[in-house]
Amino acid sequence: MKIPAKPHGFVTRGIHWLSILMIAYGYYKGLENVNQLSDPVLFRFEVIFASGLGLLFAFRLFWTQKIGGATRLPLDAPKWEHIASRAVHYGLYGSVFTIVGTGLATAYAYTSPALGNLFINAMIFVHEAALTLLPALILTHIVGALWHKVIRRDGVLESMTGKLPI
Repeated sequence: MKIPAKPHGFVTRGIHWLSILMIAYGYYKGLENVNQLSDPVLFRFEVIFASGLGLLFAFRLFWTQKIGGATRLPLDAPKWEHIASRAVHYGLYGSVFTIVGTGLATAYAYTSPALGNLFINAMIFVHEAALTLLPALILTHIVGALWHKVIRRDGVLESMTGKLPI
């Protein structure tokens, strides 16, 4: 008989779902081009939003590593599942931190002509690469969760959703 995965706590689940909402909103409201940053209200909003997302992910990383626990994979899960899970999770963190960092760098460089277009263009290139990679990592994360729900039936998905009938 399989022992179901230990559920994540309320704080971990809350951080997870808030992260999803913020990322979805970030993609939804994204800028058409960097020239929109000339609007001071939009500039301020972008800086506050990016800083909030970065702080949320920094807290999330701290919380899962030091307090809430990062994984709910069963100890007897194949080694490849542990490796894939870690790679996807660290990829998610890396992508979000890259998006936030390059977004803030681009915003501040835009207001400081001394940094020049070369820097701004480099930041935009890295920013867009991370924005392209993140959905692939999220999709991989979802496929992994469904793998645990449908194939492994080990409670890993339910550890984050609670008793939701997913």
